[in-house]
Amino acid sequence: MTHVKNQGTISGKQISGNIRDYLLRVQDFTPGEFYGAFWSEKAYHGPLLDWNAGGAHHHRGCGSGALALWMTGDKDIQHRAELAFDWLVSRQHSRGGWFEIQNHEKPSDWEKTGREELSTISTGFAIHGMAEALLNGLPPKKSYMDCLQNAGHWFLGIEFPPGSGIFPHHERSPYDTLNANMHTADALFLIGRVLDQIYSKRLNIFSQGVKRAVSHTLGLQWENGCMPYRDYGWTTINYTSLVLWCLLNVMEHASQMVVSPFTQQDMDKCKSSLAKGCEFLRGSINPDGTLNWEEFETSSAKFNLWTYFITINVLLRKGGEENSAAAAKLLNHACRRVGRDGLPEMRDNTNGITECAFMQADILMFLQGLPEGCDLTV
Repeated sequence: MTHVKNQGTISGKQISGNIRDYLLRVQDFTPGEFYGAFWSEKAYHGPLLDWNAGGAHHHRGCGSGALALWMTGDKDIQHRAELAFDWLVSRQHSRGGWFEIQNHEKPSDWEKTGREELSTISTGFAIHGMAEALLNGLPPKKSYMDCLQNAGHWFLGIEFPPGSGIFPHHERSPYDTLNANMHTADALFLIGRVLDQIYSKRLNIFSQGVKRAVSHTLGLQWENGCMPYRDYGWTTINYTSLVLWCLLNVMEHASQMVVSPFTQQDMDKCKSSLAKGCEFLRGSINPDGTLNWEEFETSSAKFNLWTYFITINVLLRKGGEENSAAAAKLLNHACRRVGRDGLPEMRDNTNGITECAFMQADILMFLQGLPEGCDLTV
């Protein structure tokens, strides 16, 4: 086994530094179409998981990775982040979204149609990274403005049925997938905020899409607080955390706007859903700090260490004594699943796979997105 059973000898802050250094090492400056992107030696995640099938430059990972590098505040590193965002703009499809990339740069084909298939998830992560960086000082190029607006129109164009608040996981998907709806809500809110605050361009259609997505998705939450993977089922820790992460982002966007499209009643519903969701997450943690996968995870994300870090983010941002104690348990275990290269392993039941850039980039983003004063030492 290559993971280090360190009993707390590595902290969350050290992990953040290790991931940052890794992303800088794998940023691709080979002349050509991938200049500025992040190379991921170990590529796709389940259900198409084959770590050894050849890597790729992931669009979604570039959004998270570039944001994480931008937020370091280091001018040289921020220049590297800007180059990554420029690559993202160059890879945006003419319809406004991004492909979800598998091994060997191959776009996903979840529905096996053999046709182009843009991804709500990839587009959501790409837009989240770019928009948050713009709100934190990324130079407001016209190319970024056009990119955000085109993505916003793509999101609204795939809502089906129109006006339903259902935004498919990818083009031609027949399913109502909760995290896709909420990635859309997060991205649309950010698009509207950035166009208004940075570019002085107000488009209210985006905020109305946010309200529809949030209202629809909160109505699908189970009584025990779980946010199922799809509207017809699948209990999940991973996607409950992801939906709540997006919900927290939306709530923060709403609180930071001078005129918010969310009423107080809307915010109260969000708070109630968040509290129920965190109760579910706390109940899914074993006494030793591991996640109770067998009882609470039926999705392909089972065993992903990524889930630990997004759940830590959600619990600490929600706050409160119970949530903080639960997050500390998770962090204590996650810090024991670190490879010899100082990076978190991809799974908590395997031996040593670490070099998947989009997962590491997300983990760094989750660790950086914690409230000020959080102690990540265990």
